[in-house]
Amino acid sequence: MGKLLKEIRDTPAIRGGLPKKIDIILGQLDEQDRKDLLDALNDHTIQATTIYRVLKKRGFDIGRKCINRYRGFYNES
Repeated sequence: MGKLLKEIRDTPAIRGGLPKKIDIILGQLDEQDRKDLLDALNDHTIQATTIYRVLKKRGFDIGRKCINRYRGFYNES
C-alpha cells in the first residue's frame, strides 16, 4: 500500500457536518415537549407544514424541508 492510500484510509471520515436544526430544537425543549415533538415527527399523518407552523409560532427558526429531511433520515424503511 502506498503512503497516500494509507493516509487516506487512516484519516477518519467527517460525519454529519452541522447539527440538524431539529436536533438543536430538541435540545432546547423540556422533556415533555421533546417527547411530543418526536411523536409528531414520527407520526406521518401529521403534515410537516403543521409541525413547521407550530415551531415557528414558538419562535424556532426551522423550515418544512428540515422536517421532511429529518423524517426521511430517521424513518427510512
